[in-house]
This record gives sequence, structure tokens and C-alpha cells, in this order.
Amino acid sequence: PFQVELSKGLPSNYAMSGLSYLQDQATAFPDQEEHFMQLSNLYKDRLWFQITEKLLQLLSVPHFQKAPHLLNLYQEFVKGFEKDLSKLDLAQFAIAASKQCDDFKETMSFLDKVAETVKENPQADVLCKMEKAAIQIKECDNPDELHSSVEANIEEGKSAMDKFEGIMDPVVHSSYYRVKFFFHKKKKQASEIFRNALLYLSYTPIDKIPSTERVEFAYDVSMAALTGKDIFNFGELLERPLVKVLGDSKYSSTLKLLEAFHNGDIKTYENIMAKDGQEQPLLQANKKFLSMKVRILRLMGTVFSRSSRDRSLSFKEISDACDMKINEVEFLVMKSFSLGVLKGVVDQVAQSVNIKWVQPRVLTKGQIKNMGERLKVWTAELSKATAHVEEHSKEILQ
Repeated sequence: PFQVELSKGLPSNYAMSGLSYLQDQATAFPDQEEHFMQLSNLYKDRLWFQITEKLLQLLSVPHFQKAPHLLNLYQEFVKGFEKDLSKLDLAQFAIAASKQCDDFKETMSFLDKVAETVKENPQADVLCKMEKAAIQIKECDNPDELHSSVEANIEEGKSAMDKFEGIMDPVVHSSYYRVKFFFHKKKKQASEIFRNALLYLSYTPIDKIPSTERVEFAYDVSMAALTGKDIFNFGELLERPLVKVLGDSKYSSTLKLLEAFHNGDIKTYENIMAKDGQEQPLLQANKKFLSMKVRILRLMGTVFSRSSRDRSLSFKEISDACDMKINEVEFLVMKSFSLGVLKGVVDQVAQSVNIKWVQPRVLTKGQIKNMGERLKVWTAELSKATAHVEEHSKEILQ
């Protein structure tokens, strides 16, 4: 059974309250007794590093994810010895606990007190600033009414990260790009949503993203990629484990649409739009742009699939590949040039385009395999040329 025994080094008024709370919780929730007993033992032995690790482990325990267990644990137990803990770890635990506050005002007040406690640690300070900014962004209904302090907090966080000497913990980078994602989402800035989401994912393992948020996050990033005016690279997003969750969700057609754009598959795009497009207002609002974008991607794919010596395409070839009228080809090509995804020369008289450069893309495994096959063909051609030179060079040398 759970028993309270004080360590000699801890004054009774310091220890009794926290340990009594643990005992009460162990009695009320016997299935969680092991967790409370471990906390008690670590606390009595003043093993602050180990108790910090245990507290962070509790963030993923279902019992503590239910309000107000985590918040109560912080207020009734952790707060009594918070000065002995790593400030960065304390900030992470306290931020998780803050999510169990009743309302916006209580949450902000709670975080203000935490921020005051950890302010001497630059990383913990940034973490608190980013969490406060994230809550303010979510609370704001009108993007035009976002308080200037929100953007100021974000910029202060970035400044502190730039000035930090040493290797900053990934969790701090994660919090910064998460807030930037929310900020640009509120502003409906698709390209910035996409870029900051990828940076956020670079610092955040999928298991650190709450399971309840994964589908919506993946959908938001995918829609930003599709509607972003200057986003023509889908390979990195498609290789992320997070985006795969769309396959088993109500947004499964969005994943198929991403794949269609990545492959420049015009037919699949049009089929999805005809079947599911009406249910997604954002797609409908950008229908004209999306139609051009998928054709630009088709043109990029067509050029990329050719060897560097065979990148002169006639208007007729582009018309057939991109499923469009021949008198619309020149506009598509010029649009591609203006967006910076292709570079080349248009010959209006000959009705042809000579492509000199195509924007590099992150390739999927299938595309890498195709490139491997092309390298094999190139190697075979090189071997033939080498053999030919060796055969005829004998006559010259003689």
C-alpha cells in the first residue's frame, strides 16, 4: 500500500502537502498507484532529474491527459519544488498542464506565472512566449484583429533563438514553427502555411503531435500545398508519415489529389474535382488556378522525363501532354517561366519551346527508381561510346 514517509532532508511543511496529495490520488485511482508511488519515491530521494523524466512520461498517460489531473498534479505537487527542476522541462510540463485550464483568461494567467518562473532560461522563455501566442491566435476570430503583441512575441522568440549560443532543443524550434503555422493559417497565407508546417514537422516526431490533431493538421498542410501560388514541389510532403493519415479519413480524396498534382496527372485531378470538389469550397474558389497548376506540373514532369539533350518541345507535344488547346500553350509556358519553375526560349515561328532548366523537385521512391533506370541506359550508352573510341583509337595511334 501507498505510505507517506518523509526523507530527512526535506522539511515537513515542504514535503507533507505534496506527498499527501500523491497518497490521496493513489487511493482515488488505484489503477494509477504505480505512477504516484514512483513520484513519491523520487521526490523523497530528491532525484530531480529522474522525477522530471517521470513527469514528462506522464504527459502521454491517458489518465493524466484528462482534465484536471495534470493541472492538479502541477499545482498540488510540482509547484512545491519547481525551482529544483530543469526550466525547459518544467516549461514543457506546465504548458501541457495549462491546456486543462477552464478558459482563456485562466490559461493566460497560469502561463504568465510559469513564464516568470522560467524567464532566466532562454529556451524555456521562448517556449512560454510561443504557447501564449498560439493561444491568442486560436482565440482570435478575425485575423485583422490579431493583437500586435502576438506578432511581437513571435519576433522576440525568433530573436532569442538566433542569439542563443549552443544547440537549441528541437522542442523550441518545434514550438516556434507551430505558432508560425497557426499565425499564417489565421491570415490564410497558403505558401507560408506550407513552408512553416514542413519546418515544424522537421523538428516534431509524429508521436509528439496529439492524435486528435493529426488529420486536421495534415489536411491544412495539404490544402496549403495545393493552393499555394508558388508551391510546385509535393515530394517532401508526400514522404512525411503524417500525410498518410489522410488515407483513412474523410479527406482521403485530398491525399489522392496531392499525388495527382505531384505526378501531373490531369485526368485524376479532373475526376476528383468532379466527384468531391463541390464539398471543398477552398478548391472551388481556386479551381481556375488549380487547373493551370496541374498542367504546369505535367509540363515539368514531361521535361524532367527527357534527357538533357532532348528538351525541345513543340506546341503540339505540350498541347497533347497537358490536355489543352494549342493556342493556350504559349500562355502556359510563359506562366511557368514567370513562376520560376522553368527556364527556356520560346520560338513562336517554329511553334516550339527549348527548355534549359526545370525546378529541382523532391522525388518519391518511384521516381527515384525511374531515374535509376535512366542511369542504366546512360551507362550502357557511355560504355558503347567508350568501346567505339578504344576500337578506332588504335588506328590513330598506329
